[in-house]
Amino acid sequence: MVFKIIVSIIYGIALGIVTIPLSKKLTLSRTEDPAEAAPLNKTSIKILSLVLALAATFGITFTADSPDLYIRNLLLLIPIFSLSFVDALVRKIPNSCLLSMLVVEVGYVIYHCISTKSMEILPSIFMGFFVGMVVCLIPSILKIPMGAGDIKYSGVIGICIYATGYFQSMVIMAILVAIAYLYLKITKKGDMKTQIPMGPFLSAGTVITMCFSVFSLFDVNIMI
Repeated sequence: MVFKIIVSIIYGIALGIVTIPLSKKLTLSRTEDPAEAAPLNKTSIKILSLVLALAATFGITFTADSPDLYIRNLLLLIPIFSLSFVDALVRKIPNSCLLSMLVVEVGYVIYHCISTKSMEILPSIFMGFFVGMVVCLIPSILKIPMGAGDIKYSGVIGICIYATGYFQSMVIMAILVAIAYLYLKITKKGDMKTQIPMGPFLSAGTVITMCFSVFSLFDVNIMI
């Protein structure tokens, strides 16, 4: 228990600190206006990064079922946090972050297949990707604009947490987005037509799902 707490604190602080300069670098490479990265210099944002990083790290540390899954989830937090900040600032999801997530997942899958001498995880990956991409078609059908980055991120999420995990993350995302729009409505800062970056909400749903799977309560094999 003590070891887990120490690891969570060290990794959480490191993640929170690294996220800011990494996000700033990625943001500046995607905008011609340096001022758009200025919020990352605020003390409040740095504190927020630390708090969220610690919360996510502790959640993953105390819920992971195996060492390999634990390591995978911790590594996924790095690109997830960075792309969330970048998307919040310039509404662009870096392909490098998505590629990093895929590399981490591929490494995990290879190890999992070798250690279990089974390839049963592969169908879950393909189904997760398929579901992630199909769900992205719904906004288009409803005439709701969805960025290419969000679509790609949705597919990668499906690959990393599979179909059942993806559905849970989408429910969480929908709830958070609804709260955000309610806030905009109450404060009169916007309405349902106001475009908000979806990256942070997709990330929140993903991280919460990695920490706690509702489906596990019903013995549904989510592979995470």
